[in-house]
Amino acid sequence: MFNSKKCLRTMVGLALLTSLGFTLPASAEGFDTSGVQVDQSLAARLPGKIKAAGVITIGSDTAYAPWEYLSEADGQTPVGIDVDIAHAIGAKLGVKIDYQTSAFDAILPALGSKFDLGISAFTITNERMKAVNFVSYFDSGSLWTVKAGNPAKFDPADYCGRKIALVTGAWEETVVAEENEACKTAGKPEIEVLPFATQTEALTRVAAGGADATVTGSSTMGYAVKQSNGRLETMVAPKGKFSERGANGIAVAKADMELTQLIADTVNQLIADGTYQALFDHWGVGMEVVKKAEVNPVVKD
Repeated sequence: MFNSKKCLRTMVGLALLTSLGFTLPASAEGFDTSGVQVDQSLAARLPGKIKAAGVITIGSDTAYAPWEYLSEADGQTPVGIDVDIAHAIGAKLGVKIDYQTSAFDAILPALGSKFDLGISAFTITNERMKAVNFVSYFDSGSLWTVKAGNPAKFDPADYCGRKIALVTGAWEETVVAEENEACKTAGKPEIEVLPFATQTEALTRVAAGGADATVTGSSTMGYAVKQSNGRLETMVAPKGKFSERGANGIAVAKADMELTQLIADTVNQLIADGTYQALFDHWGVGMEVVKKAEVNPVVKD
């Protein structure tokens, strides 16, 4: 159920953003999934435990707008693109969704026990696929974000010796760690990573001038900059892994290939009937929808 400790961290981040003059995300009206029809052939394939409970339990780090965040209205209700995706999947399978807040790095280890699915804008990597299965459902790139005017003269092509604010456990943390090894090998100053529990906190540190930059998915950064009232700006990486686009996935326990394939088939039905495109268009990220959901797609690390 609702994790009050996580909410406290999230709301503190929002309070800091407010103090810096940010416009907080309104309680955005989510995509209406009431018109999604149950597919009985898909519903019949639900695992017995889920079918009996009538509920799919989902773990998500609800501090990553616009993908998933807690409503400003009550600080507890999850809203966002991923939340709508989860409800569309539930509607197609004829079950309810229990969308639970979790620390980002605690979701994957809890699949198959605490959570049936992990839906939290996970970048699909070969390392993660050793531990869990993924169903691809959107394709995104990365954007750097700096304080408006780039007073620190941050260069996304060479950030050795820079202070980078990152979310603990995110894919970006691994990439920056690899870049840091390259910095050391080249005899350049090491990168100083400032770890945060949420992207909101990382953005707040950048806006306050306490970090040179932060980096994450393009849709999230574009949304954050729009909300910042001109206090932040984005930068595109000219080379390296942050210049590439990659698949993001819904995570399922490694041992449960039947549920994995069911989720892939369900997503593909939502793509076929137009629900997915309409949902992504509703949130302004229609360019990131995949043509086909795939199980454990081939990706580059």
